Amino acid sequence: MKLTHLTILALSGIICACSQPQKSNVAAQKQTDTVSTKQDQIAPVTAMLNNVPDTSKLGLPVIPVSAILKDFMSFWAYYSGQVELYEDFTALDPKGEVITKEQFLKQLNTGRYFPLVLTSKPAELRYKLSKIPVSADKSIAAYMEQFSAQELAFLKLEGKKIPKFNFRDVDGKLYTSENTKGKIVLFKCWFIGCVACVKEMPALNELVEKYKDRDDILFISLAMDGKKKLQKFLTTTKFDYATVPDQTNYMADKLKVSVYPTHFLINKEGILVRVLPNDVQVAESLAKLLP
Repeated sequence: MKLTHLTILALSGIICACSQPQKSNVAAQKQTDTVSTKQDQIAPVTAMLNNVPDTSKLGLPVIPVSAILKDFMSFWAYYSGQVELYEDFTALDPKGEVITKEQFLKQLNTGRYFPLVLTSKPAELRYKLSKIPVSADKSIAAYMEQFSAQELAFLKLEGKKIPKFNFRDVDGKLYTSENTKGKIVLFKCWFIGCVACVKEMPALNELVEKYKDRDDILFISLAMDGKKKLQKFLTTTKFDYATVPDQTNYMADKLKVSVYPTHFLINKEGILVRVLPNDVQVAESLAKLLP
């Protein structure tokens, strides 16, 4: 996982900088400047963690706990670079016993634990619940509570029918639960003031171009913003998804989204396959789903 929308969220004092539309261009610029500064601060920490040698023995921490919990910036560099809770993984309790993903996330949601990445076989993810000491930065526990709650909400949606929808995009085209049957559908949840949401658009445009000859794949973006605002935005920013305005309620109430951008990959039977954080994971997961 690279430094994406979650980076912005975590570095904003556990308040998502992309959780609601910006009030003005000045505010949006301040957000951009703040994010750039924080990412500059994170870079050396990330480099330090990446230089910690992995152990060759299975089941041991990839990164020493002392390095992870040194401060919040160290924790965030570790978490954003090593942890992918949206993926399938082997979950272990503090004693090393296997538990379900749901049980694991519920324990993270208490704010008492963080996911410790263990060395494992190739193509396997293995996380163990590790105690957050009282002396650790309080933001670490708050972070784990907030985002484990988000992952739990998404876990309950995966493997089930996507909530019924009836969308009309800014060009007037209709997309419904019925007329999209038999097609793979990707939703991108976003809003104009979200820096990370806009930043990934060129990569998503490349994905649309890659699959342009397949009529069984639909790329749909669900935006908080109104139609006129989106139409103005799209005159200066190229985005090749079909864009649907005024979807705040559907995203929050039906899809349980509180972090932006968030992507939903839906199979041809209308079943939610995966909830994903950014363009890289979208491309990888879509490729895996295709025959």
